[in-house]
Amino acid sequence: MAIGCCKGLRVAIAGALIASCTAAAVAQTPSPTASPTASPTAPPSPVAPPPPEAPRVLGLQFTSTFATTFLSQNTSGPGQLGPEAPAYLNGALLAPNTPYDTFSSAPLTPGVAGIADAFITPTERTKTLDIGLNAALEYVDGSITNASYWGENLIPTMNPHMGSQALPYAIVFPTAPGQDDGGNVRLSILGGSIATADRNLAFKFGYLDLTQTDRFIFAPPLLTSVNPAIAYAPAETLSRGLAGSDEWQPFSSALQLNGADVVAKKGDATFELTTAALPSLPGESARTTIGSLFFDRGEGTRFTVELLHATTSGLAFDTSAAFGSNPRFVSTPQGVLVASSLSGQQQTIAGASADVHVMPAWNLDGRVEVARAWYAAQDVAMPGSAQPGGYYHIGVVKTAGRVTASVDAYRMEPTYATMVLPYGVPQNQWSAAWAWPAPWLGSSYQLVDNSVLGVNRQGYRLRYFVDGGPLEVRLEFTDVQQIEPTTTLTSQATGFVGGYFPPQLPANATLGRQKRYGLWIAWHPSFGDLTLDFIDDQLARPWTVPSDNVALDVPQTVLTYSRHFTPGFIWAIGTGTYAMNGTFAEPVSFHHQMFFTGAIVKETAQASILATYRYNGFYGISSYPPMPISPNFEGSQVIVEQRYQL
Repeated sequence: MAIGCCKGLRVAIAGALIASCTAAAVAQTPSPTASPTASPTAPPSPVAPPPPEAPRVLGLQFTSTFATTFLSQNTSGPGQLGPEAPAYLNGALLAPNTPYDTFSSAPLTPGVAGIADAFITPTERTKTLDIGLNAALEYVDGSITNASYWGENLIPTMNPHMGSQALPYAIVFPTAPGQDDGGNVRLSILGGSIATADRNLAFKFGYLDLTQTDRFIFAPPLLTSVNPAIAYAPAETLSRGLAGSDEWQPFSSALQLNGADVVAKKGDATFELTTAALPSLPGESARTTIGSLFFDRGEGTRFTVELLHATTSGLAFDTSAAFGSNPRFVSTPQGVLVASSLSGQQQTIAGASADVHVMPAWNLDGRVEVARAWYAAQDVAMPGSAQPGGYYHIGVVKTAGRVTASVDAYRMEPTYATMVLPYGVPQNQWSAAWAWPAPWLGSSYQLVDNSVLGVNRQGYRLRYFVDGGPLEVRLEFTDVQQIEPTTTLTSQATGFVGGYFPPQLPANATLGRQKRYGLWIAWHPSFGDLTLDFIDDQLARPWTVPSDNVALDVPQTVLTYSRHFTPGFIWAIGTGTYAMNGTFAEPVSFHHQMFFTGAIVKETAQASILATYRYNGFYGISSYPPMPISPNFEGSQVIVEQRYQL
């Protein structure tokens, strides 16, 4: 541990040097994306006319942010290695149960790490143009696993999840500090922009975020790292925002694209055209071209069309899908797991959406989304079996004062947007096959947002929200089921993805089903804020042979108390529970208990600090009959982040 502390000290010293040399960096906030559901629109009310715009300041201007992050994590118990870890490191499909955080799927491994960031954006403003450049200087030292998963998202030129080889990252299941240590420093020009003074025409290049997108056409890949925070929530939370999220925004919430982008506005129309590389494994390449046209009429009325084409190139890679070449079906205690090799993929997606006032007098709004996708690959198990897939969503929202009620119906067919996009490292999620929320495919991401229902699903969602006031309540019920059974035969059709449920023999084919219950309650008394965040996923599939049995209940609860003692000081404390109980080919009984506390202090108008402590405890079984190595383990985590912004 002394070695780790010295590394943290070196990072602090390096951070001071960066600050003195640069004056630092711009926090790159992703551009807002279109909401996948209808947004309620309140009736217009009389408002005062906006104040006159401040005179445009010309000349060279700088925006900068400096940040240092210290991370320390300790674990103990047999589960810190993971019962299946040795076989997994040698290429076995059966992923380890532990060590990973069930709330985020990030690994929990011992080690000390430090990160120092300096971002700076110089902008030259003329009477007609704004010309800007984004630069970053980053220093990382210590545990590469902790730096890659538990700090702010690393800059693209240092981030292993975006394919960078700057850090010597590898899955090694460290059991003591120092076993996965490394470091590097990078000075990078990340990108730039040229825009007209009225922002009606803008060109961006380098690492960038989209200005607009419908997430059922394209959604940037989510972060695999967990941004520092003083409170936590389940992945499917209904929360309006965690404690401290207003005071401490993350530098990024999604991985960026790398390319060129142009945005043009005229009246209520906005056109965007993007060509860029997507995050991918070293030796692989994935690119996309996206064009979108949005018409925003104001007051909740909007119409959109969007077209995407993506391709992959490079060496063939193994993935947990069966439609590539050399498909393999392996029987394991966690059911039948599959793998195949893919190369030369092509994906095209076209779609449109509309937000309209169905009955304005009743504050009744509607949203319709329709899309179609076509997929092909160079080497597949069943040539000529590709079929286009569709996505359909219709929703109605009713607002009345503080209350918003909505009904949504969805259908995402098993060949919709199923391009396999591996990225970063060979396996970004260390989890058992029955882990939930499950990725659609291990260590890969889908081009579209699959957080509502996922591929090969259809069903409905009901929501009832009461927002604002001293007591806020949000309720949700979702019921979706598979459209087509996932079998050893259907899963080999080009582009077919079943999603979560392992394949069955054709004679035993059945349809899996998921129900989700959500509850979020926030009480705002005079002595603070108390929130209850509850999600319960129930997944089941009828079966005729025991290896096809899926009957899993995944309750997730987080209770948080927070208080603003002063405008510049907020404190939070809470506890969370995540359990997986039932059957997934084998008995599953696994429990994660979390305790956390943290604070955010705004020291000056430019400087602020976040400090958080977290305890994790894991108990249960990983397989049947039980393995000789128990998955039980516990650990503690300390994260301190300091920011200075100009």
